[in-house]
This record gives sequence, structure tokens and C-alpha cells, in this order.
Amino acid sequence: MDIEAYFNRIGYAGTPSPTLACLREVLHCHPLAIPFENIDSLVSGKVSLSPDAVFNKLVTQGRGGYCFEQNRLLADMLTEIGFEVSTHAARVVWRGMDKALMPRTHMLLKIALDGDTYIADAGFGGLTMTGPVRLEPGVEQDSPHEAFRIDQDGDDYRISARLGQQWKAMYYFDLSSYISPDFELANYYVSTHPESRFVSNLVVARPFRNGRHALLNNAYTKYSREGVKTEKTISDPDELMTLLTEIFNIRMEASVDTQKLRAILADLIAGSTDVVT
Repeated sequence: MDIEAYFNRIGYAGTPSPTLACLREVLHCHPLAIPFENIDSLVSGKVSLSPDAVFNKLVTQGRGGYCFEQNRLLADMLTEIGFEVSTHAARVVWRGMDKALMPRTHMLLKIALDGDTYIADAGFGGLTMTGPVRLEPGVEQDSPHEAFRIDQDGDDYRISARLGQQWKAMYYFDLSSYISPDFELANYYVSTHPESRFVSNLVVARPFRNGRHALLNNAYTKYSREGVKTEKTISDPDELMTLLTEIFNIRMEASVDTQKLRAILADLIAGSTDVVT
């Protein structure tokens, strides 16, 4: 792994060392530079989690990815710096689902540092964390964007984000370690199953320093940290393609069948009233 190329990709100019200051800066820089996106699952259904493939896609080719790719890359880079990192799986309840009904289709990281434990997650779409969250239940913790809180529920932990004056649950996880084959199974489901929202919807997100960009099919939303929301419905596939490159910072020329993607975007626009949200 060319860690210097990774630092250049995310704009990290500090001194890499296993310290909290370094962790905070890397976790801030990474999601600002590398967007959340599911273009491959939408266009081809082929999403590789091999370390080389993930690095090539997200770093060399200038693409983004979803949770398995983002956190695979982040885990590898943090390990290279010298952090003690383990990978874990979560049940997403963001859209109001009962955790007992949800499979473990999300990946997150646990980092042991100076006697404390931190959670890191570079791949939760429109609410991707931009800083580490200490594994200390019941404590509201600020980040460069939203505040987060971890609560304990039996053997499980629930992580929530504060949106305005309300807390919204994101997912449940426990401290059982998961390894690459576990995530290969979940990734296959997420990238190929007809009921996966990533197979039938375009989902793209990227935080910027003063807010967030989010795209669901042809519905684009810009959020400011002050709570101002700007929404726009896009009716032209070419405008959507421009949005992906200019706002979401996705380079597609080397790795995406753009003609097929443009046709898919046209279909999503035509059927936008029926998409799963």
C-alpha cells in the first residue's frame, strides 16, 4: 500500500503516528475527499473488497465507495500508520427498521489507543462520521459535523446522531470481530441482491467543511452545519453526471461505463416517484 498516495488523495499533510491528533485529522480528511457512492453496484454488480482493488479504486482512480470499501481502506491505512484496528459489523436501523429484522450489512472500525477505545466509520452515507467517537456509553460527543452518542443495549451498542434537537439511531453493533470472509458475504448481498437499495438506487454523499452534499437518485440536497437545507430535483442525466464529478468529486473516466450509467440515470429520473427511500 502506497500510504503517501493515500495521504495525497485525502489531503493529509501531518506527521503520521498512532496518536489521537493524527487519528482525528485522518478521519476528518478521508470522507471530505473520498465520497460515499454505489455506482459499481448499480451499473455492474461487481464490487471487490480485495485490498489492492479497493486501494486502486478509491485512491488511484479517484473514485468513492460504500462502507465495506471505505472502511477496508481506512483500516489498512490506519494499521500502516501504527494504530491497533479491528473490523466489526452492524445492523442498520437508520430508516426506522427493527434491529431484530436487519442483517449485519454495515462495517465499522474499532481502534484501541492509549487505554481508550474509539469507533471510526468512513462509510455511512449522508451521516458518515468525520471524527472518532470514544466508546463511552451515554456521552454526547462532538465531531467536526454532527454530535454522536453511543448507548449500550445489553451486549449491543447503538450509535446515534443528533439532528437538530433530536437523536436518530444509525445502527447497532457489538464487539465481536469480523474478518474479510464475513464481509465478502455481506458485500455480495448488498451489491447484487434485488432487494438491496444499492442495486436499484443511486446513493452518493460527501461532507464538506461547512456541511454535507447528498444525492438519492435525482434528488440532490445540500445541508449546512447551521441547519439550512437546499433541495433540487434533477431532470437531466447529463446534469447528474456533472454533479457526480464536480460536486461529489468522482472521477469515472477510467473505471465506469459512463454510457451505461447515463442510461441508468435516465431510467431513475423517469421512475423517480417509485424509488425506494
